[in-house]
Amino acid sequence: MDYNKIYIVIFIVFFTISCDNENYYDIEIIRFEKKFYNSDENELDNLILKYPFLFPSQFSKSIWINKINDSVENDLYNYSLMEFKDYDFNSIKVKSIFNNATNILENFKTPKLITLISKSDFNDRIIYTGPYLFVSLNLYFGSNFYENTPNYLSQKMNKLFIPNDIAFKISEKYVKVKDDRTLLSKIIQYGKILYLNKLLNNEEEDWVIFNTSPNKMKWTNDNEFEIWSYFVENEFFFNTNIDLRSRFISLSPYSKFNLDIDKESPGAIGRWLGYKIVNSYMNNNKASLNELLDLDHYTIFKNSKYKPFK
Repeated sequence: MDYNKIYIVIFIVFFTISCDNENYYDIEIIRFEKKFYNSDENELDNLILKYPFLFPSQFSKSIWINKINDSVENDLYNYSLMEFKDYDFNSIKVKSIFNNATNILENFKTPKLITLISKSDFNDRIIYTGPYLFVSLNLYFGSNFYENTPNYLSQKMNKLFIPNDIAFKISEKYVKVKDDRTLLSKIIQYGKILYLNKLLNNEEEDWVIFNTSPNKMKWTNDNEFEIWSYFVENEFFFNTNIDLRSRFISLSPYSKFNLDIDKESPGAIGRWLGYKIVNSYMNNNKASLNELLDLDHYTIFKNSKYKPFK
């Protein structure tokens, strides 16, 4: 056995991994919930001074003291300690997302990541403001914790989805919302978001990116031509009927084609279709990411050359 060759291979692998890791900088993680629920009155004063954006001035200090002593809040806090005991917010996956964002997005600076217990709803379980990125831990306890929440939402309330939710929220911030009532406008808006999402979180599984299940992701890919044809034949793209957004854009257990196969489909399939159109545009045109983000939905649609095979 040639041990020299083995040592060389091990050295190369180790050196490569080390070099890859050296490209990522540690994220500043602030475990705010630990500071808050363990603070006395004096420490609370210091927290209010240090994090004024988490303490709206219209609320008196007594509100925060009551919150610290609230039994339900403390149960959530204690559960978060158990659920996130070994969770690494400085994981390579999260660092990679921030690294990719730094490389491809203008003026992007890695935000401070602040964890907390909040009363946010599902759509705001992560909030990205630019300087800060807030993660509501109590909205990532795993599907079994949320017995009264619809399954299509609770299955995504798992810490597995945190990195991609971060990528999505950053992407959302960089895509302008157009003042246009057509379904196509919303389709392309989310297509841009998901295209950028995949660039930032480029090693993630598609079913995670598109917020569905592996089976429903397969169904969608297998029926790409039929989905496209359905939208074309029903002339949905330039339709301004607001109901189409709830059928094909809003988060839901499935998309509403009003066909027998509806329940086999993922919700918000219009977002996925938008990604396919935007991706086709980028594959067929020499456009930079910044140019894509500035382009109107009609130009992208017209020049995408998107037409799936039967």
